Amino acid sequence: MIINTYFTFLSFFLIFFNFIFFLILSQLTDNYCFYNRDGYDRLDGLYPQYNNDGWAQKSLAIHKDDKREYIYTRKQFELGKTHDDLWNACQMEMVHAGKMHGFLRMYWAKKILEWTPNPEEALNCAIWLNDKYELDGRDPNGYVGCAWAIAGLHDQGWREREVFGKIRYMNYAGCKRKFNIPKYVAQIAKMVKAVAKK
Repeated sequence: MIINTYFTFLSFFLIFFNFIFFLILSQLTDNYCFYNRDGYDRLDGLYPQYNNDGWAQKSLAIHKDDKREYIYTRKQFELGKTHDDLWNACQMEMVHAGKMHGFLRMYWAKKILEWTPNPEEALNCAIWLNDKYELDGRDPNGYVGCAWAIAGLHDQGWREREVFGKIRYMNYAGCKRKFNIPKYVAQIAKMVKAVAKK
């Protein structure tokens, strides 16, 4: 009886916590876009409170011309034609299902930063793809999510590295430690094939 009561309370607490967390996150994104109407979708407009000269913008500017190992066009991104099977699967899930898991969405956006000529193009491309294919396209959550992943909005500075500067970094090896990438890629391929048959 005590264990059942404990798990009932724990379940209620987790549901309540998730509700409050997403309510706060939603308010944060809505307010950010509402009070920054002129810059919420532009790298040079993300930090009006710092005269658009915040730590992330400075860091990205320093690394703007860093050599990128891969450069892809917007069309290659849209078609999921990169060297990275995980990124391609994320893109195909977004195109065919209108969504992707939040963790993968961060990876997806950060790789766009890594594989475009500069941070401005990265943010523009991510927002364009998000607006075109995601269920939350043209929504504050989408704009702020892209800006968080690519331009460090509402985040802190991390260890400096090439291309990313002090923006939080994510890579394939980190994803490999967290989940079964081949299984995810196979699931998305199966889903895309099923959608194509319809």
